[in-house]
Amino acid sequence: MLLRKHKLTAVALLTLATGFTHASALNTATFATYTDIKDWDPAIAFSTEVIMLSNVYEPLVWYNPPSSKETFSPALAKSWNVSEDGLTWTFQLREGVQFHDGTPFNSQAAKSSIERTVSMKKGAYYIWPKMEISTPDANTLVIKTEKPSPIDLIASSQYGAYIYSPAAADKGTEWFNQGNAAGTGPYQVTQWEKGQQVILEQNEQYWGGWQDEQLDRVVLKYVSNPATQVQMIKAGDADFISLPSADLVESLAKHPDVKVIDTPSWKNSQFLINTQKYPTDNLEFRKALLHAWDYQSVVDYIYAGGATIPSGIVPGTMWGAIEGQESPPFDLKQAKALLEQSGIPKKDWVLDAAYINSSEAYKNALLMYQENLRQIGVTLNLKPGPWGKIWNDAKNLKTAPNLQSMTWWPTYATPSDWLIGLFKTEESPSFNLSHYSNANYDSLVDKGVAAEPTNKAQASSYYQQAQQVLIDDAVAIFYADLKGRIIHHKEIEGVTPNPAYAATFFYQLSK
Repeated sequence: MLLRKHKLTAVALLTLATGFTHASALNTATFATYTDIKDWDPAIAFSTEVIMLSNVYEPLVWYNPPSSKETFSPALAKSWNVSEDGLTWTFQLREGVQFHDGTPFNSQAAKSSIERTVSMKKGAYYIWPKMEISTPDANTLVIKTEKPSPIDLIASSQYGAYIYSPAAADKGTEWFNQGNAAGTGPYQVTQWEKGQQVILEQNEQYWGGWQDEQLDRVVLKYVSNPATQVQMIKAGDADFISLPSADLVESLAKHPDVKVIDTPSWKNSQFLINTQKYPTDNLEFRKALLHAWDYQSVVDYIYAGGATIPSGIVPGTMWGAIEGQESPPFDLKQAKALLEQSGIPKKDWVLDAAYINSSEAYKNALLMYQENLRQIGVTLNLKPGPWGKIWNDAKNLKTAPNLQSMTWWPTYATPSDWLIGLFKTEESPSFNLSHYSNANYDSLVDKGVAAEPTNKAQASSYYQQAQQVLIDDAVAIFYADLKGRIIHHKEIEGVTPNPAYAATFFYQLSK
């Protein structure tokens, strides 16, 4: 198979760097990503690790793009059914599948993966309801729940539902975090250079088989500078880029070797407001912050058509979103009045805002906001940093900022994911970086979750009520429902957008 000349040059360089003597013979794609992998354990990973996870591990089922005839496709389960009372789910599993470490996949391996993920109480463990799992035989998995639950939907999650080798699990999280992985997916991890790159290579034993034109290797390259990513894809040194600034997208779309695809999306951005840290622990002060944000200008100029103004935390393209409600009006006079009503002394009108340092959108939106706040007497200190650090800092009230950047995509295809993941009361914060706790809100979300399997309309009502509570409590600046955007080299074929997953499925691609 022939590769273009400049790609051969890049692969030759990779050969020198990694020691792979057969690199030039491989069909390789490079994905420029803005952050390294933080958590390698599939029971814990709950962020940008999805780029690796979705290609190395598999769930029981996959959720299909909205345009598909069927909602789900088989993954490690080849078929499944649910009892009439909605309490018993039976999955028939694929036979003859092996994990990357040679351990056989069977019902006991699936059972142990799910039970370990739930018992660790980290990451997305909360998506699973109370249940009992049994294994009548090596290829049958039975899940019994106390209440009707959408187990097929939960089992398609991009976090917390991957099946991994029980032998690897026995080695523990420390073993995973050394850059190790053992799934059943089409690609396996062959190298991790921390802070530099991850190399994925074909799992030659993959149950789905291989065609000649598919990718033999994928390099996940850590490139934090968006401008560098743009240069790489224009030069052919990257096949995908992950975080372009909006002002560069138009020029990329005109480049003869680059494709820019706008797609449906369930991804949105907000700045979470710390409800427990002074002075944003004051409700009137938080409400003032909402009116100092210029929603329309951020969408028009920062995102350049790549976003719309949301009505709440659930994206407008997802069921359960609030309909017909406008964002708080941009009104500096009203914001100033609320600040004065708050009772917070003017000398304390000083805030910190943390954001991912590789995001031009976060930075530019905050620079605009900083100027708006300056006009009404508020000082906003910007604190950029790598995601891993600012996330860890935001979890601890002692080091948390007043405002924290957040872009969310669903764990699985349900409105409850935003409502639980970002704002439901947590003993130890994970993504509730507003440090918010409201019993009424929690109750509404719980009612929505309980109603969702049997009465989606009732669930939607509860979810909308819960969102209104968030708006009334001014827990975040909800400012952008993002349009999906995939940017790749023209030689890549087979890209199929799916808003349910924030990953590129390399097995579907050819070059």
